[in-house]
Amino acid sequence: MIVAKDDIIKEEILKEAQKLFRQFGVKKTTMEDIAKAAGKGKSTLYYYYCSKEEIFDAVILMEMDEVFSCVKLAVEKASSAEEKMKAFTLNKIRAVQKKANLYKIVRGEMQDNMRCTKHLHAEYDMQETQLVKEILTFGIENGEFTKQISKELDILPSVMVSSLRGLEQDIFTGTKYTKLESRMESIMGILMRGLKKN
Repeated sequence: MIVAKDDIIKEEILKEAQKLFRQFGVKKTTMEDIAKAAGKGKSTLYYYYCSKEEIFDAVILMEMDEVFSCVKLAVEKASSAEEKMKAFTLNKIRAVQKKANLYKIVRGEMQDNMRCTKHLHAEYDMQETQLVKEILTFGIENGEFTKQISKELDILPSVMVSSLRGLEQDIFTGTKYTKLESRMESIMGILMRGLKKN
């Protein structure tokens, strides 16, 4: 696959901006800082991005794509619907915890910026909701999950993704839930009992 020169330059800019945002926060990072870190002139930066906020949006989108790709790969590797659902949930929690740890220096600022970038989450939520729906459908079709949930496939995947989104926000804003990853095993067990055939 041939990658266009513009795409390579944009990727370099985003990778350097990502490092700076993690280290210093969005407010303290300037376009000049990003240009210098990327080894580009400010005019080059402005050719690709109108503002620091646009770069921040692009960094957030890049990170969401990384998380979704990681989660989707884990789901595809699992063979049963139960394993797929666990892979989805646990890999999502791990990825979010990792991002929260990387951004711990500017956690409060990230919380403010998450409100500003809410529009970026809409498509990401749709992708995740579709993936959960595919897992549930797979479980119904192979007889793992009760057929009764097929009546709720229009809303259940969205409810599940929204629940995880709430946990994500709690992870980003502090330490409300300790040892969450190990507790998710138990929570997934409870969820699976509700989805499985009696």
